[in-house]
Amino acid sequence: EPIAAKVEVIAKIKAYYPIPASASKKLQARMRAGLMKPTTKPDTDNIAKICLDALNGIAYHDDAQIVELQVTKLYSDEPRVMVRLAVIEA
Repeated sequence: EPIAAKVEVIAKIKAYYPIPASASKKLQARMRAGLMKPTTKPDTDNIAKICLDALNGIAYHDDAQIVELQVTKLYSDEPRVMVRLAVIEA
């Protein structure tokens, strides 16, 4: 059941990109350690829009309820997108 309407929500999105096989082992190690982050498309604002629109009506009533947003792009051996939602308690 979606989070009720008018409830304030915090969203944290982490987009994990594949580590390029063409990168040197040294660069791959830096990517795995989080010392290098992807500067490739899609942009963080586009990642947020896709994720928040997809969850509209499923996880919350409307994405207008998102009052705080953090989007991070990282490298990983397991590419994926993770979304964490938290309700702001009054």
